[in-house]
Amino acid sequence: MTDEQLQLESVTCGVCGSDDWTPFASGKDYEYHTSEDEFRMVECKACRNVYLNPRPAATELSRIYPNNYYAYNYDTAVHPIARKAKDFLDRMKVNAWLKYTSESRPCFLDVGCGNGRYLKMLHSMGVPKEQLFGVEMSHDSINALKAEGYQAYYGRIEDVAAQLPRGKFDLIVLLQVLEHVESPKAVMESLSGLLNKGGVLIIETPNTRSLDVRLFREGYWGGYHFPRHWNLFDRETLARLTNEQHLDVKGVSFLPSHSFWIFSCHHLIEDRWGMTRLARFFNPLRNLALLSLFTTFDILRARLGFQTSNIQLVATRS
Repeated sequence: MTDEQLQLESVTCGVCGSDDWTPFASGKDYEYHTSEDEFRMVECKACRNVYLNPRPAATELSRIYPNNYYAYNYDTAVHPIARKAKDFLDRMKVNAWLKYTSESRPCFLDVGCGNGRYLKMLHSMGVPKEQLFGVEMSHDSINALKAEGYQAYYGRIEDVAAQLPRGKFDLIVLLQVLEHVESPKAVMESLSGLLNKGGVLIIETPNTRSLDVRLFREGYWGGYHFPRHWNLFDRETLARLTNEQHLDVKGVSFLPSHSFWIFSCHHLIEDRWGMTRLARFFNPLRNLALLSLFTTFDILRARLGFQTSNIQLVATRS
């Protein structure tokens, strides 16, 4: 933990550009304690995008995404049994992705590829490495993937899009990334241009219209992920953003979001109740019992027609 304050900057809405907003929630970096700043989420009055304002300056990215950030050390951060279970479920997820495209060996782009786990999974399923592209903000991850023969690029997708083959990709996935970006509109414009005709874009991102948001709305909801989540959506705002970039929404579904439930409890217990030792029990990367409980709870809720706080949208470029 550091007491040094982050350099923050006031911003306008990253979807419509409006500067007319109302307060939505506030809280601190309860997960990595990168600063003692209190952060504020606001809701745009024009388009209902929920965004962080003010937010860390670009020069602070290396601080708010420390070396121990879970996406960078997935293999060591996650419990081995949970990792095996997730690998099984992720292989099912990848098979579901492939059903959206007619290509059995698609040209694939993973935006925010982390350590390249989905690239490697698709390669094990027969997709050549020269057709597997990844973009990530970690030099270590990108260098390792390049060394293995994958097409890996360091930086933000809106910055590296010009280096990627335009109009070539059959399948692009954006998993828990759109909420991290500076301008969701710019990102969606870039992805639309990279897809080929009939190409498929799959987005997973937090949903602000769910039960856990209502329960922890004040500031402890895990989906705020202060100060790393900069834009948050619901089904309507995400679909509108997608359609505006000449992409046709083919389906919306709701997936389990055990981590948001567990982190929400952790933040409440640690910050409001001051019970640090008990809070350590609420770790979605290591606690198998809680992971199973909240995953099952969300699966049941989704099957009954309720929204969870993890939304999946599938769109195509017509």
